Amino acid sequence: MMTCKVSIITICLNNVNSIKATIESVINQNYSDIEYILIDGGSSDGTLEIISDYKDGIAKIISEPDRGLYDAINKGLKLATGDVVGLIHAGDRLFDNYVIEKIASFFIDNHVDIIYGHSLLVNEFDKPVRVNRSPRFRRSLVARGWMPSHQSIYLRRHLLMQYGYYNLRLHPSSDYEFFLRYFYFNCLRIKLLDVYILKFAMGGRSTKNYMNNLKAQKQHKECWRINGKEPPILLIPLKLLRKPIQFIRAYFLRFTGYSF
Repeated sequence: MMTCKVSIITICLNNVNSIKATIESVINQNYSDIEYILIDGGSSDGTLEIISDYKDGIAKIISEPDRGLYDAINKGLKLATGDVVGLIHAGDRLFDNYVIEKIASFFIDNHVDIIYGHSLLVNEFDKPVRVNRSPRFRRSLVARGWMPSHQSIYLRRHLLMQYGYYNLRLHPSSDYEFFLRYFYFNCLRIKLLDVYILKFAMGGRSTKNYMNNLKAQKQHKECWRINGKEPPILLIPLKLLRKPIQFIRAYFLRFTGYSF
């Protein structure tokens, strides 16, 4: 019987009020073959004490200064030993206790290199504020500004040796360039897993990064150029347009009583 070991990496720094929910969303998964790796940037607010309470469910814990979140992610990826790797940042949560089982089964049952899914931005009451439902993969979508939530992406670990890690020089757009490299500039087998994979929280690391979105858009052009191609002319307007559409979708679904 085929198996699939899944490595999940969480990066954190002074997340005392939110790290517990993130850890529990991973260690409470009903799938057993998980390697959980936690990379802390040297927290001083009590985060490490909370992490210590869950050390029996965490395979590897590193706490030391780093050169930013992408350096921390790279550390975790290089420590991973799973067949498949993915991310869940401090403050964010896996959607439910069955997500990793669905991801592992999809890799086992399908000839695929990378999967991605849907995500929700939720408020303090766990109500959806922004809904990011991903379409079925077409390479042309990338040139029209589409990008799935980065933490909804899971990929086969061996690809990292061939196509590389996060480019620290491109902070805060390293995740976008990583996405381009894997989804657009190389011909990999990519499929949508049609489920919600994560909930990310307002005020968490992911949404703080989103506040730098306008600044990052200029850098996104450079992400195309270093991969040998000029960015599409309408790339930036189309990318910016997608965010308000996601907010409108969340409002409509909440108004109609849609259950996720």
